[in-house]
Amino acid sequence: MKRLYDVIVIGGGVVGATTAWRLAQSGRKVLLLERNKIGSEASGAAAGMLGAQLEVGSPGPFFQLCIESRNSYPSFAASLLEETGIDVQLVQNGILRMAYNSDEVRELDQQRAWQTDLGRRARWWNEDTLSAAEPLLAPALGALLLPDDGNLSAPLLTQALAVATARRLDVLEDTEVQQIIPSARQVQVDTVLGSYLAEHVVIATGAWAKMLLAQVGVSSNIYPVKGQMMSIRPRPGLRLGRTIFSRHAYLVPKRDGTIVVGATEDHHAGFNHDVTVGNMAFLTSALERMAPKLTDSVVVRSWTGLRPGSPTGLPLIGPLPGGDRVILAVGHFRNGILLAPVTAEMILKELDRVAWPDLWRIFSPAVSDPMA
Repeated sequence: MKRLYDVIVIGGGVVGATTAWRLAQSGRKVLLLERNKIGSEASGAAAGMLGAQLEVGSPGPFFQLCIESRNSYPSFAASLLEETGIDVQLVQNGILRMAYNSDEVRELDQQRAWQTDLGRRARWWNEDTLSAAEPLLAPALGALLLPDDGNLSAPLLTQALAVATARRLDVLEDTEVQQIIPSARQVQVDTVLGSYLAEHVVIATGAWAKMLLAQVGVSSNIYPVKGQMMSIRPRPGLRLGRTIFSRHAYLVPKRDGTIVVGATEDHHAGFNHDVTVGNMAFLTSALERMAPKLTDSVVVRSWTGLRPGSPTGLPLIGPLPGGDRVILAVGHFRNGILLAPVTAEMILKELDRVAWPDLWRIFSPAVSDPMA
């Protein structure tokens, strides 16, 4: 006899694992299915930036969604620490977005203006202020300080979620889903290990979402975007005060003294995880342009991750049109870690039949075009 769950979550990245854990906390019987290991793909490979104000180019629902999720991170991290004893090393000491030419100065001034108009903190640092605060950086015309953004350790976050989900719900790793069969009353999920039934299924399979979405009638254009990063260890006494972001790359300092340098962005690599010499050269060149005093750092390691890209760059979160058995949590692209807490909250409210705020509705497949 097939085992019946309240919810089956397919995909053990940070979005899927956070959602599964949150639903289990609400008292639901949950099964989490992951084709590999929890957090083994893009989530564990991420630099861990929480840049809610960093890359959003204009005001609107997506900006507000990012802010809401970022602001929930202190309580989210505290809950994980209480549940697992694992500190995800959340740091909210700001991100600097660099300006190297007059066009970038104008762009960042516009960003500062509309964000401060919305009540968000964003301050311009001139060249003198910047060089005094971050002496390792190459000369620049200035930078926009976003003091409420920050970062965390993606490997520790995924480790904490692996422990938390194992304690609260059923988890099957190394279990690939072969088929999803929705019906009016329940959904059947066929895997290599057998079949399972649930009242609801959440699809949170990241860059691998396209095949499963096709099975539930969604012709998705989600595809893998390969990114390569490296971790470096600077010489003693050389440290960055906060995350540095530019059009070249980003530098994310970690508590252990290492710095994550990222990231390349290849939209045509497919499901290829290879670390290449060319991408290493790109990262090294970007590091030399941004912080030349760090170029004699030791390379600790280099790795790749596959982000879930889409034509819009926006996530789809919520039930499919015409029914509520199958719920999507896909298309988060570069913002999976940032948006995981709010995504889980959105799905919880949907299952609890709590009306969504108007802000959230644009991300629902019932409103947005899932075929885009």
